[in-house]
Amino acid sequence: MRICSDFPANIFTKNRYRSKTRMSVVDVWNNETANGNVIIAHNINSWPAILDQLNEPILEKSTIIEGDVLLYKQRKHRNRAIPLMSAPQRIATDRITFKEWLREVAKLRKVIKINVRSTEAIRPVLQYLFAANEEIVSPVVLHANIFRSPRSLEKPVDAIEFLDGTRKYFPEATLSFGWTKNNISELTIHQKRSINWRELFQIFSLIKRVEQPIMISARISVVINSISQLSFVLGIKREVSLLIWSDETDLVDDWMNLISLRSGPYSKQIVFDLHPNHASVVRKLPYKLSQGDSVFDRKKWHRIEFPSPSTTASGIIESNEGVAFIGWSNSFLISILKPPIFPEIQKISSQVRYISSSFIFSKFIIFLGYNGQMSIKNRDDAWPSYRHKSVGQLRRENCYEIHITDRDGQIEFHNEFVF
Repeated sequence: MRICSDFPANIFTKNRYRSKTRMSVVDVWNNETANGNVIIAHNINSWPAILDQLNEPILEKSTIIEGDVLLYKQRKHRNRAIPLMSAPQRIATDRITFKEWLREVAKLRKVIKINVRSTEAIRPVLQYLFAANEEIVSPVVLHANIFRSPRSLEKPVDAIEFLDGTRKYFPEATLSFGWTKNNISELTIHQKRSINWRELFQIFSLIKRVEQPIMISARISVVINSISQLSFVLGIKREVSLLIWSDETDLVDDWMNLISLRSGPYSKQIVFDLHPNHASVVRKLPYKLSQGDSVFDRKKWHRIEFPSPSTTASGIIESNEGVAFIGWSNSFLISILKPPIFPEIQKISSQVRYISSSFIFSKFIIFLGYNGQMSIKNRDDAWPSYRHKSVGQLRRENCYEIHITDRDGQIEFHNEFVF
């Protein structure tokens, strides 16, 4: 068991939380008392462990119960597989099926955290959850290690299958994403590990795909070196949270970054699951530091997104810390502020290029680029390939008023293009 963030022991007596409320677990943790602490019961994967939870001392009573699920294939009937809780070999005889485990822990009225350890276990686990939905009154966290850590032999869980399955069978859960564990002790590798940009954009893609509350689970040695990346993620929306965990192998030389993260604007979205050595240090760290304004003000920008024919998550990710564009180029931002200096009406001069009429079969479009370039391009809607394209359209708004003047022929053309 490890001490985590604040959580009232009587939370379920005040409010009867049902999973159908689609409540983020962090929202539950924020209903805190002055000195209340949450205790996470890890590796509750056997009958003896469940019995211990039923008989635990009241002062050490846990508020989160966590189990790990694997898919077990029978030797006799290899085409049959059942989800089992992952128990150590020495207590293999006391193993419990996930169906039995779920029935028992649902009675405990605690936050239920289910670690899905393999891609094959996703579907049966979610089907059991769907069947037991009416019996579960506690918030549920579904966790999967979908990112691979360096030097890790653990196979990541397929992210798309995990997301699609939870959306179909149990959309009320909080989704938790993490990294596979290293197989070499961090004590023997003095290398600073951080969340790279590729992983960060994968997280953006996940956030873009789902509506459920999301929790990022990262170890403290990685968090210390990824403050700006994680601040960007937490600034996207309140339903995104961060669980910081550690074990005895984590080495932390400088705690200042953690102080700034915990004392910043996203402190209510952060919870801790730390080894006692690290937890004792965190309790002594100061809370308040000087805080600056948000880097990006969403109210000053108008967001435009085209539909995308691609299955890849595409669009804009807005955070208090900035903006990210992911996937296909199908979106942009327009400032809604007036220009700070005059003139408010700006003119762009460019050369008009004539094209042969043989290139225009039925109609053409005019495109004004962001840097003042203007191009005329043929669009033959008589072609079947054109009619079957997925074409996104802007909402009807004033965009540009175009004035074209042919000074040689003394011909002027004025038109207001409205998309």
